[in-house]
Amino acid sequence: MIDFRYHLVSLISVFLALAVGVVLGAGPLQNSLGTALNDQVTQLRQDRQAMQTRLETIDQAVNERDSYIAQAAAAMLPGTLSGQKVALVRLPEVDDQDVDSLSKQLGDAGAEVVGQVALTTAWTDPGKDSYRSTYAGQLAAYLPGLSLSSGNSVLGAALGKALTSQGEEASTLMDLLTATKEPLVTVETQPASPATMVVVLGPRAQEQPVAPTAPATPGNDPGQWVLAVHGLSTKAPAVVLGEAATPTGLVSLLRKEQTPVSTVDSVGQVSASVSTALALAAVSRGSVQHYGFDKGADSVMPEVPPVPVPLVPAVPASPGEDPGAGTQPADAQTEG
Repeated sequence: MIDFRYHLVSLISVFLALAVGVVLGAGPLQNSLGTALNDQVTQLRQDRQAMQTRLETIDQAVNERDSYIAQAAAAMLPGTLSGQKVALVRLPEVDDQDVDSLSKQLGDAGAEVVGQVALTTAWTDPGKDSYRSTYAGQLAAYLPGLSLSSGNSVLGAALGKALTSQGEEASTLMDLLTATKEPLVTVETQPASPATMVVVLGPRAQEQPVAPTAPATPGNDPGQWVLAVHGLSTKAPAVVLGEAATPTGLVSLLRKEQTPVSTVDSVGQVSASVSTALALAAVSRGSVQHYGFDKGADSVMPEVPPVPVPLVPAVPASPGEDPGAGTQPADAQTEG
């Protein structure tokens, strides 16, 4: 049994320890601890300032790069897509700024954006597999000769035909894709005329949480976009603009599956919008390639098509002047 003397000794020990700590903290250790803490705070402040300066420098460099690319594009793009009519197909979570940037570059290249549609998550919802398969069977009747087996591929082909053709069948296909209770497609800008080419826009890379805060729930299957794009590309010349920085990015998946469609990565950058316009021009010449900076790219940017140099007309001779007077050989002019 612990007696009173044990408690007394324990209390005395505690107070002695506190007294020694106070004496040391106020005496010999005060200056060294205070100096060390001050040095650490100063170093952290300097590091933060250096990081801020570096970020400002990087931001300025990025802005200058984008300005340079935009001005270079103004010289490269005009005439590369003259006469082409482009339909835009955007996936969920696409940034409006990316749509505007792409539309501007397409316009500068001479193309006309004739319509814009958005795809819904009904394309990738695992719970709607049976729904998509059944619906694809109904739409296949409007796609004679189609050899695609996947439901999403058939639906993609139906969308491609609806955007690039006209007549009763094209209208029926678009109505079927948009008129259900859970539509696969929503029309954002009604197509003014059939498109000759299509651009599919995917979202930028999403930041992943460091650690999940809740048990993971079954999400949408991004691989279904690959099937949809493949089907669409069988009915329309197409280029896909998206991201390949993550394994589940639209462009990453298309390149991994070797889908026969041109892709451009780094969506959100001015260079990507410029490359997409040039990639469409390349597709019109029969070239299917992958462009950008990430894994699977064949080259940084498409080849710039040569621009015809206008012929300079000959200067007419002035009245009374011999037309051949100014074109005599040098030896004839010095002869005699």
